[in-house]
Amino acid sequence: MPIISDPIQVKEIYDRAAERGVCLANFCTANPQTTEAIIRSAHLFGEQYELSGVPIIVSVTANYPIEPQLQHYTATRSALVGLRAMLGDVKTLLAEESPYRGVQVLLHLDHSMPGYDDEIVPWVMGEFSTIMYDCSHSPIEENIRQVARFVDENRGRIWVEGAVDEVVQAARSSEAQHPLTDPALAERYYRETGVFLIVPNLGTEHRSTAATARYDGERARAIRDRVGARMVLHGSSSLPDEYLPRLLGDGIAKVNIWSIFERLGGQAVAEDVLLNLGNLLTEESLRGKQAEGFLGPRFDDAVYRQQQCGGTIGPKGWALVWHHRRDVWLGAVVARMHTYLEQFGYARWS
Repeated sequence: MPIISDPIQVKEIYDRAAERGVCLANFCTANPQTTEAIIRSAHLFGEQYELSGVPIIVSVTANYPIEPQLQHYTATRSALVGLRAMLGDVKTLLAEESPYRGVQVLLHLDHSMPGYDDEIVPWVMGEFSTIMYDCSHSPIEENIRQVARFVDENRGRIWVEGAVDEVVQAARSSEAQHPLTDPALAERYYRETGVFLIVPNLGTEHRSTAATARYDGERARAIRDRVGARMVLHGSSSLPDEYLPRLLGDGIAKVNIWSIFERLGGQAVAEDVLLNLGNLLTEESLRGKQAEGFLGPRFDDAVYRQQQCGGTIGPKGWALVWHHRRDVWLGAVVARMHTYLEQFGYARWS
């Protein structure tokens, strides 16, 4: 199935999701493995529930100073090269010969800021379904003016999201928190900019690596009562799981998630590497690490040597190859993505 980029088809997917009680998942990527994990999660979920055309949003930032994901997509550190690589990956994974070909993929450019992504924006037109034009760093009057102009310039080409307020970074959470979005301001912003969706500050954190209860559902519902279910939730990795099924009812149409996948995937690989150090390093190297105090006596244990290392400490081909760590990482990340799809009501998609 091709990438869904036609604005009419995109709106139909959002409308259908709302009708069926589905909160759309916007999973972010900064590398080819995450891109495949996103599409694979939708494919496997569809297989489990016998659903066709499961929609999933693959999201990236380009030159966003906080996290320039397309810059990280390749070692070139070029956002434009990263964009072309990501597009190539998605198109390959949706090709006719791919098992993932039945997934509906919508592409989203997140946190596109004036002056940062001027080279990138023309490339996404015709390929992406939505773009978040982020002017939240500007005073509100300038924010509204800039976003409204961008909406007018691109009407009929792509759906535009706008950020009413900044969402705080987890690294700055010890500082005074930004005030939550005022419902009256959210209504004015939505009306005067003409955006498709708005991003309010509801208390969550960007780049959070631990779930903490900061999301303010009451504030979300107050905004919903003024603008409808037209909100996007950022910083969603900071949400405890018990909040997830409530989001659609609170007026959240789409949920952006990234940090938790990096955390869980990285931890899974770290655990696997630790378990298999006897299959990755030479005995001489392990002894050196023991002498330096980094490792305990586990590698002297006969049971570990026999059961985990096949009787011999030393590098093994199966443990050294990249695809072993990739599959460990992929399993952990796809499992978490599956949980989100469950909680967001994707089983109701038909």
